[in-house]
Amino acid sequence: LKTESAETGQCVDMLQRIALANPHISFTLYNEGKKKLTLNACQGELFGARQQRIRDVLGAEFAENSVDIAAENEFCKISGMVSLPTYHKANSLSEFLFVNNRPVRDKLILGAIKGAYQGMMENGRYPVCAVFIQIEPMYVDVNVHPTKAEVRFYDNGMVRGLLVSAIRNALNFGGQKSAQ
Repeated sequence: LKTESAETGQCVDMLQRIALANPHISFTLYNEGKKKLTLNACQGELFGARQQRIRDVLGAEFAENSVDIAAENEFCKISGMVSLPTYHKANSLSEFLFVNNRPVRDKLILGAIKGAYQGMMENGRYPVCAVFIQIEPMYVDVNVHPTKAEVRFYDNGMVRGLLVSAIRNALNFGGQKSAQ
């Protein structure tokens, strides 16, 4: 085991990921009798509830410096929020990724996000985001890793292209919106 604070941090991170995937459920985390985290159930349809939960987990500063993403084709639907290029972190720990509501840490998705910001953000900096990919189960393999934290897509290029275009379109629209 690591230090108590490191273990608590891991618990908070996992609870945040589960909470992001399930916005209609309330979550409370206690550590040694002290409340560490409370997330109330979000009301309304899934999209609105998910947007509220993202704001609850990632904070008001993120909400003020982010744009919604949305793209879909006949097999895949992408939604979520991504930070503007001016709002970034020193590591990728604030990149929350989900495939069919399963929290994942997938190299393809992380690479697509990095590629979408290429030329807009300095090297060594990472955007903050919550990206939800809904894809037909026959087009994704979740049995790649024992923890099921990695996935393999049947058509990597299609998913990568859809995600990059969703982010770039949102950033372009978001930039125009904030300039008005």
